[in-house]
Parts: sequence; structure tokens; C-alpha cells
Amino acid sequence: MKAPGRQFLSANEVARRLGVKLDTVYAYVSRGLLTRHGSDKQSRFEAEQVERLAVRGRRNAVPKPAALIITTELTEVTADAVHYRGQSALTLACSAPFERVAEWLWGVPPEAAQPFAAPKAAVALARSVSAALPDDAAPLERLRVIASVLGSTDPLRYDTSPGPVVATARALIAGLVEGLPRAGAHATAARGGAPEPLAQRLFTQLTSTRPSVARVRVLDAAMVLCADHALSPSTLAVRIAASQRADPYGVVQTGLGALSGALHGAASLSAEELLAEVEAGADPAHVIGARLRRGERIPGFGHALHQQADPRAPVLLSLVRENFQSKRAVRAADAVQAVMRARNLPAPNIDWALAVFVRAAGMAHGASEALMAIARTAGWIAHALEEYKAPSKFPWQALYVGPRPSL
Repeated sequence: MKAPGRQFLSANEVARRLGVKLDTVYAYVSRGLLTRHGSDKQSRFEAEQVERLAVRGRRNAVPKPAALIITTELTEVTADAVHYRGQSALTLACSAPFERVAEWLWGVPPEAAQPFAAPKAAVALARSVSAALPDDAAPLERLRVIASVLGSTDPLRYDTSPGPVVATARALIAGLVEGLPRAGAHATAARGGAPEPLAQRLFTQLTSTRPSVARVRVLDAAMVLCADHALSPSTLAVRIAASQRADPYGVVQTGLGALSGALHGAASLSAEELLAEVEAGADPAHVIGARLRRGERIPGFGHALHQQADPRAPVLLSLVRENFQSKRAVRAADAVQAVMRARNLPAPNIDWALAVFVRAAGMAHGASEALMAIARTAGWIAHALEEYKAPSKFPWQALYVGPRPSL
């Protein structure tokens, strides 16, 4: 007998609704997943209970996502190494300027290398728009605005053939650097009409510290080490955008948006803040312990792809120690690393090394994010070039697990 206001289904209807055999329906009864009403010959099941089981079944049946495999000729990341087109990124960081490494990623032969220069009018407009932002706007937020302005001034930005994309990339990266407000009073003079190296220009945008040759070289090395790192979240976002023929500026804006997330580029910013606490006199063990107590990961330590240690970090940290020996940030970094090492906690990664560098160089708060973003633009463009040539097919589909209309 049906209860007032309730709907019931027969066993066969339940089997069809759940997509199982009749025997399975009765197995669900024996396991307590369904309640049977009526006699054996006229079994009835409450429709609402059946629907709840159907929804739960769909959720439990959600397949585990398969690894997304994208073939690339650009960057190989292993447990203890990073290679750009077969060349060690660690070696390149100590031997080649960022511009040449970027062009290497783009497949540009050495004899075709060109200066990285941005149109003066576009840079002037980007600076004026950036200047209208609040004084405390983070460098990364300024870069997102600058990229948008630069793109809006380029009427030929929609050409996605290799030559024009590379030319756009050179101008875009130079524009990102020059569009930032200048922090230093030390102007960079052009030699023979050619623009100064990017690291030289960027150094004076981010810090008022006098840019010695050695210190600028540290920045150059940092940019090389950050140029690409296989399929990071921002790079995946870039490849999806490029596969849909987004122009190079749109591709880079996509990467900047993903990089700005708290779980991606903000790691180096959090590392800057941790280091600042220790520089101010806080006990490194207490600073680390407080974060562990809150269930937080220690920013700048550990890496999903480098289980033992990020090989890029020691290279950059060594260069920082050589050129900023007397800086408080270096001493504070050593103290933090000593605590982490004594407790067998994860080793430092590139985010930590960037934080140590920008603090030691007296750069603006958040400079590590900006440095990463400008350097990674080289890798994003390289991945976009691969997508423009042969777009990837992203075989994702949505599996609906929400409510359905009542029976």
C-alpha cells in the first residue's frame, strides 16, 4: 500500500533508473542501500531513495582523471634537472643572457637574434595607465594592465605565424619591463643606439640598489631559470588559449591570470613575507612552527616535480650569496634553511630562491612574482608557437552530478 504523498517504483523501474540488473537491485536491499516495500511479488521502492542512490552512484563513478599528455620539444623536467631543447637550464643560467635563451626556446637560430625593443608610444601609454593604479598595486597586477595596454596598441597582433609571433614576443617582453614604474634612479644608457640588456633594464625598475654588473647578472640568471618549467598550471592555461588561436597578448594575459592565483605565483610572495619576518628579528623556528600549526605548507620549500630538491634553487642561491654576502636577507635565509634541514623538512625551491634574491637586492614587495611573470612569458610564447603550429585536442568533458528533475 502506497504511503500518502510518496512515489514508488517497481523493481524493474529501479533497475532501469540505476542502470543495473534486477539481481543487483535486490543486492542493494540486502546491503541496506534500498528499502523494499510490499510483497516479494509486488516489491516497491521509494522513488526519492532510488534517486539519492542514483546521484551517489554517479558521484562515486566519476572516473579518475587520466594524465594529460602534451607532446613538446621545449622543456624536459626530471627529478634533478631542467633542460630547454636539450640544453641544461642550469648551465644556460650561468652562461647565456635571458634574451638568447628565450630565442632558443622559440627556435630562433643564433644568427637571427635581434634586440628586445618595444614601441616607445606603446610603452608611454602603458606607463601612464600603470601610473593611474593605486600606489600599493602589486607589480604583478601592473604587468596584467601593461600587457593589456600593449596589446590594444598593436593592430597586427592577430598574426600567429612564427615570424610575427617572435617579433611580437620581443616587443611584448621589453614592454612589460619598461612599462613598470622605475624604482631606481640609475638610468641605463643605450650603447650605439641598441637597447640595454633586459636584466639591466628590469633591475632599475624593481630596485633603487645600484646595478653592478655582477648583480645584474644574478637577475639575468634568475630569469633564465624561470623561463619555462614544462606544463605548469599557467602554461597549460596558455596552451588552451593558444589552441583556440588567441593572439600572443591574449595568451600572455591568460598566463598572468593563472600565475596570479594563490596556489601558483603567489608562493614566492608568501616566501618573501616569511623571510621578512625573520629579517625583522623573529625566531625562524617559531615562524615555521606557526605555519605548521595552522596547517600551512612552508612557502618556498618542496616541489611536486622535484621530489628531493629543486635543482634551480641552489644555483640562484649560490649566486645571491656571492654577490650579496653582507645582506640581512641572506643571513635570514640561511637561518630558515638550517631549521628546515635540521627537521628533515623539504628543500628550498625556486620560489624561495627568488624571494631571497629580491629581498637581498632591496627590490619592491612582490618583485619575485613580477620577475617570474616576465621570465615565464618567454616559455608561454614558446608553448603558444607549438599550439599555433599543431593545436592540441583537449578531450575533456563535463560529468554532471547535480540534481535532476523529480520523477
